[in-house]
Amino acid sequence: MKKNLLLLAFLFSISLYAQKFTLEGIVKDNTSLTLEGASVYLQSIKDSVVMAYGITNKDGAFSIRVNAEEASKIRFNIAYLGYKPYSKDILVPEGDNLNIGTIVLEDQVEALDVVSVIGKAPPVVIKKDTIEYNADSFKTLPNDKAEDLLKKLPGVEIDMDGNITVNGVEVEAVNVDGMQFFGEKRGDIALKNIPSNVVSKVQVTDYKTNMQKFTGEESDSGTKEINLKIKKGKNRAYFGDVKLGYGTDDKYQANANIFQLIDGKQLGIISGTNNINMSRGFNALPDTNTSNGHIDSDFLGANYTKGRWDETRVNGNYRYSSQQTDTEQKTYRENFLPNLNYITDSKSSGFNDSESHNGGMDLKFIIEPKNKSSNKRVQLSNDINFSGSNSESVSDVETKSEYSNGDLASDYNSHNETTSSNYSLNNTLRVTPLTGNWRDYMNFELSTNFTKGNSDSKRFSENVLYNKNTTVVQDQINDIENGNTNIRFSAIWSKEIWSNFRIIPRYSVTVNSQENEKYVYDYNETTEVYDEFNDLLSTDSKYVSLAIKPSLRFRYEYNYFRFEVEGAYTDTYRNNKDNLVAARNFKTDFKYFTYSGRIRYRDKNGYKNISLRYNQDVNVPSANQLQPIEDVSNITHIRKGNPLLEPEVNHNISFEYQNNLAFHHINISGDARAGFVQDKIISSTITDADLIRYTTYDNINGDYSLSGNAAISKSFFNKKTNINLNARIQGAFRNILSIQNNVKFTAQTTTITPSFSFRYAYDNKIELNASYNYSMNRSIYDTDAFNDNDYFVQNIRVDTQVFFFKNVFLSNKLSYRYNSRVGDDFDGDAVFWNAGIGAELWNNKATVTLVGYDMLGKNNGYRRTVAESYIQDVESKILKQYFMLNFTYKFGRFAGQNMNVGRGDYRGGRSSYRSRGSGRG
Repeated sequence: MKKNLLLLAFLFSISLYAQKFTLEGIVKDNTSLTLEGASVYLQSIKDSVVMAYGITNKDGAFSIRVNAEEASKIRFNIAYLGYKPYSKDILVPEGDNLNIGTIVLEDQVEALDVVSVIGKAPPVVIKKDTIEYNADSFKTLPNDKAEDLLKKLPGVEIDMDGNITVNGVEVEAVNVDGMQFFGEKRGDIALKNIPSNVVSKVQVTDYKTNMQKFTGEESDSGTKEINLKIKKGKNRAYFGDVKLGYGTDDKYQANANIFQLIDGKQLGIISGTNNINMSRGFNALPDTNTSNGHIDSDFLGANYTKGRWDETRVNGNYRYSSQQTDTEQKTYRENFLPNLNYITDSKSSGFNDSESHNGGMDLKFIIEPKNKSSNKRVQLSNDINFSGSNSESVSDVETKSEYSNGDLASDYNSHNETTSSNYSLNNTLRVTPLTGNWRDYMNFELSTNFTKGNSDSKRFSENVLYNKNTTVVQDQINDIENGNTNIRFSAIWSKEIWSNFRIIPRYSVTVNSQENEKYVYDYNETTEVYDEFNDLLSTDSKYVSLAIKPSLRFRYEYNYFRFEVEGAYTDTYRNNKDNLVAARNFKTDFKYFTYSGRIRYRDKNGYKNISLRYNQDVNVPSANQLQPIEDVSNITHIRKGNPLLEPEVNHNISFEYQNNLAFHHINISGDARAGFVQDKIISSTITDADLIRYTTYDNINGDYSLSGNAAISKSFFNKKTNINLNARIQGAFRNILSIQNNVKFTAQTTTITPSFSFRYAYDNKIELNASYNYSMNRSIYDTDAFNDNDYFVQNIRVDTQVFFFKNVFLSNKLSYRYNSRVGDDFDGDAVFWNAGIGAELWNNKATVTLVGYDMLGKNNGYRRTVAESYIQDVESKILKQYFMLNFTYKFGRFAGQNMNVGRGDYRGGRSSYRSRGSGRG
């Protein structure tokens, strides 16, 4: 590790003394209109590698810091949608500055929706509301996947839970060539299986629903969508890989993937097996994580798509998964209640063996108008998805509880065995006609959902109560069958009444029906069989709900502003009837209004986005919360519903800010949110002296929350060096009201989390990724029954990749976590180090890697949770240290050429990038 850092410092110092100058100029069209958002970039004449790039500002000006290395002449290029590309060789100046003056671009009237780029495309192109990254400008390791490529892009962050943000904004969907891959919205299979070197471009846009894409409606999601464009030519494009790994303690992993991605068609098959806690995909060097338990996993999947996203198309996918999960946990929990403090010490273990089948079919049919100039198209679509699963599970729990003075309160142990199966079928039919003027449309949607499940279980529990000197035993078998039917119809009409003013009425009806049969039989000590029917725990019920919701939205657009207000009225009816226990029966009818509003500003290029929103949501009580009868299925926690509950009303206000300062390679984003809850539904619990909990539900007022975050990212780029800096600060405050043991109290929690990440890459020889975050947590209570708490958690992560000689590389993933208030029985420090050394073989057609997982043996599964009434420390069974030898073989061809090339051997050539429409940004 020390050698890696020394080499990094040496290479960084070399880059400081290279030949540098600032290139300035202005870009206009032939009418002297300045062009904002034009991509300006410089290439090495020798090998066409991009040396620097920039984006023009609102005055059409650019200022680019160029590292020319030893070159005396470099190629200067400009690309802009709707204009002919500009290219010129310029001499490197002896001084520190070169002003190239005004460059005039000529109209490209023959193909306004295409920009041809001579040589290699610029690393980043901004086209109105789209950021497009040229993948070849961001080098990856031989076995890296699309997920690894994303981590190297300016402004893109992927946290430890796999959540993706771009310039601080959440990514809601990941597509491949504009379409879902294997039917997944978030694109996990695509990110973990598609090789990084087959990706041509990564496009980031505002997230849109399929209806918004078809109608041309602007996104109102506030989130982003990533599209991975695959390298293709006029000929067949296919690629795949075979991977094998075997290690100590009989650890193994194996994958075989093949993909064929032709313009307008996708075909993919994935398969794999492993016992190192990966549900899908293959990692040559696993991430630093503390995944719970041991997981053996097998999976198989197939995907077929024909037709572009905006054309008539068909998509089908199937996924099979089998998992065997072995878990163990040790929990230490300090409970703080009014007049009652106690400690629980628990051990649990479990095993689950499951398999699942998932598939879907997506059909979209476009009816084009006879008049080619008409906008009256109709889209017919039908999405159908099915799933089926079977599982067997066993779990054991032992819990010892004692009062704060050390006296024993109870000993609880349980053993459960369950077999279950579940099936579901979902279908959504949509008809969307464009009715006339641009963006006028109607949409009719009918969705149906059917689910069915059954389970058989054997449950045993024993609770020794020391105060009463008695033992409560529950020994029973359960036979459960349930079914659910949900039918929803909705209609929407969007009509422009006069210029820039639009009305959008909506109407929806939802009918839900649930049938539940649960038959419980207690163990009969006389007959020694389970033949005593327990009518108190058994149910034979039917639950029906109906919701009718008309709404009306008004929208007005003025220059770069959009104003929206919407009101809705909801009428819900609920009826529950139980054939065994009449006391469970109830009927309710909730009627309420909801309101929302939004003001949005977006500049003409989509660089700056500002929005202010108000939204009101209503949560109606669930059937369990309304049933006025005790549920004693858990002998240590008895629940009873409250038929007098009112709906919970949530009021939320948010301010969002995004600004892409493309001229300076800086992105700024932030948001601020406030929310308060009216008639919040809470669990009101009384814990008696035997530590038996009795919970009912109530409404309470006074809850509110404040939160916000601000983020800034900055990138530096030249021929050999790529640097990304990201900084963020997040904060949240919550005022939470609760009731415990009939005492109403308030908890005020504050969390502040600053974080920073740094990425450095030099000449495809070395790469460093480092991140740090510090989370300060504080909880204050307005009662002496609870102790205030104050603690922090910090995480440090460093990933390095270094190439030695020509094809030998060393990889390290190192993380450190510290929790300042983990209990004495647990370790607050966790150090996790994964390392791998490998070599590329046969011109990068194969790679062999020796991997060490948890090199120091210091990984732990410790986690702390702090709530208003308890502090809990958990130690989970995790994957332990192992060493593994991995072998990967890759194959494929693009446009008649092999996809495997030597590292860094990317040749410049003629390419193009396309955008729908003929606007000029």
